[in-house]
Amino acid sequence: MLKPAPVDIVDTARRTPVIQVDTDLCDTCAGHGGKVQAYVYAKMPSGRTVSYCAHHGTKYWDALNAQADVVIDMRDTVLTTTETTE
Repeated sequence: MLKPAPVDIVDTARRTPVIQVDTDLCDTCAGHGGKVQAYVYAKMPSGRTVSYCAHHGTKYWDALNAQADVVIDMRDTVLTTTETTE
């Protein structure tokens, strides 16, 4: 189950909005019909924001850090589970 879309992402040290986002879904996965939770957010110099799942955030990490004004990495909050079937 996806978390609700955040209204904003806040820098807790400053308590001010850093990035306004419209969705909490990965832009790349959503473009292919998937609904995958976003964990990496970036604000580009154009003002556009992008959201990526942990997989795509890692894939585009170097480019985001080179180009974006702000990058917020929340990949450490990804929960992993291991299921076993008998």
